[in-house]
Amino acid sequence: MLDSQARKLAELWRREGKFSTVFIDANGLSDGPGQDAESRRRQVSDDLARAGAPERDLAAVESILAEPTGQGGPLARFLAVHDGEPVIDEVLAGPRAWPESTGYLSVPDLLPLVRYRQNDVVYLVVEASRGTAEIHAYRASHHTALHSESLEGRTDSLKKVQTGGWAHSRYQHHSEEIWKQNQSQLAGAVDELVRQLRPRFVLLAGDMRAVQLLTEELSPAAREISRPVPANVLAAGSSRSALELRVSEKLEEIRRQDQSAALDRLSAGDFENGAVGIGPVAHALQQSQADTILIDEAPADGRVLLALASEPWVATAPEEAMGAEVLEPVPALLALVRAAVLTESKIMFVDHGVLPRSADVAAVLRWPTGPAIPGTPRWQQEQDEASRAQTQANA
Repeated sequence: MLDSQARKLAELWRREGKFSTVFIDANGLSDGPGQDAESRRRQVSDDLARAGAPERDLAAVESILAEPTGQGGPLARFLAVHDGEPVIDEVLAGPRAWPESTGYLSVPDLLPLVRYRQNDVVYLVVEASRGTAEIHAYRASHHTALHSESLEGRTDSLKKVQTGGWAHSRYQHHSEEIWKQNQSQLAGAVDELVRQLRPRFVLLAGDMRAVQLLTEELSPAAREISRPVPANVLAAGSSRSALELRVSEKLEEIRRQDQSAALDRLSAGDFENGAVGIGPVAHALQQSQADTILIDEAPADGRVLLALASEPWVATAPEEAMGAEVLEPVPALLALVRAAVLTESKIMFVDHGVLPRSADVAAVLRWPTGPAIPGTPRWQQEQDEASRAQTQANA
């Protein structure tokens, strides 16, 4: 099933008409001292105009790029405009991870957006103290939080003077009970977000005792993906660098784990469930056979394929179109990724050079062999498989 982000891309790739797209380093695009922002924006407009974009698209792009992002750190920005109206405007976190580009095409170049989203892990950061807490949910590709909430717990007796003796012991016990109540309340909120958002990991930062109590109160599902961070980010004057470093480490760890698992699936059984190279992957996509498309992060193949208006969505030659309208020839990678999204395949960019035979693209298949005719509906594929199995059983 398509998630909401992939569904939006699929809808855009199905729409009729031509789209202006821009992918650019967003730092220094708005006016400021020492920045040649206007010149950069003018260059984008000139490139779009040469590609054939209409004036209303140029005006919309110029207006959007002139607006400050309101975010700090390295950023990139992706725009898609249709008939003067922005249909996608996303500010993407981190250093630019794909070449800058502009275009005006019937098949919009959404590859930069796919590149950022393909490892778009959702994660939670929980910042706990004895009386208050904050929970933030993030997507890896965005600086701004997907969800944020603050919790206020009980604080009575937490700051009383400790005098020793029996009264002191009773005070300590009372304070401990308050801490437990607060962390139990926080744990309930974290558990609910884990159920709703299904994050890949949860980082617990803040007061060490509060984090310990919180961990004990979490549900097994939340506790399994939670890791403490030795940083009290809520303390006055504290630095968030330790927390940010841990987030980066976890994201890279997950990326490598997912890549390793996908490569193992690709090579299993002497590539029985895999396709390697542009042609074999295109044919797998024609049959809705590709489960996961693996793409080299620095592809070098300059071939083009035919983007189709309906199933089988992609063709290497006109005779493979199966009667579908040919929209236009496009770069092979764009055609393959579009077909992957439209056939509900997962997409993963992998380290340069790790794919077999130095290929730019490969696919992990949903089943070892596909139907003889590209574009056969899935129900027909299953019926054909059942018929073949029955024939073999009767033989």
